[in-house]
Amino acid sequence: MIENQTAIVTGASRGLGRHVALRLAQERVRVAVAARTFDEVTRVAEEIRAAGGEALPLVIDVASWSSVEQGVATVRQQFGKIDILVNNAGVGWYKPFTEHTIEELDRTIDVNLKGTLYMTKAVLPDMQAAHYGQIVNVASDLGRRVIPGMAAYVASKFGVLGFAGSILREVKGSGVKVTTLTPGIIDTFFGGAVEGTKEETWSLRPEFVAGMIVDMLKLPKHWVVDELAIHAMGQEF
Repeated sequence: MIENQTAIVTGASRGLGRHVALRLAQERVRVAVAARTFDEVTRVAEEIRAAGGEALPLVIDVASWSSVEQGVATVRQQFGKIDILVNNAGVGWYKPFTEHTIEELDRTIDVNLKGTLYMTKAVLPDMQAAHYGQIVNVASDLGRRVIPGMAAYVASKFGVLGFAGSILREVKGSGVKVTTLTPGIIDTFFGGAVEGTKEETWSLRPEFVAGMIVDMLKLPKHWVVDELAIHAMGQEF
């Protein structure tokens, strides 16, 4: 059971991250709602509190080590421990590689890959000391396949899969689990889209994916899902 545990969810101001935060709160998990915008994380935290849950709005830029370090320290001070980390924050642009700006390339790698490494590094020592902890990385099915027009994004998600597989084997002996989700298209705001506008035949509902993540977190302590791939039947790639 995960009741009374503490979780940090990055990219939690909207989309899949918001649904994960809400679903964890339903399980009576204390949730640090993390993203870059104070107003948005506060709104989600208030949504959780209104439903009887416990939440901490947390402003973090996962691409900044100092921001990550300070944010994790705040959660530790507020809740005393960190049991669950959901690395959900992500960015990406769909266009030819030569049309990307240097700033877009940097941001893609900084958020998707370095952000995952930074957040994991910040929480892992405490988890290893406690001989318990669960880290869920939200990658992409594009971490296992290639597609034109998203070269930088694909590269970042390949990196997440490599890191997650390696770190799992490094830390599972201490009782820490690392799971990576590789979903297909999700009906969220990613890439400038509007949540709720994609047809269910070719996109996943974020609340359903959030439920799958929470179900994985509730597995027996001696089980671990290394990687879980899911996509809608109508997705073309």
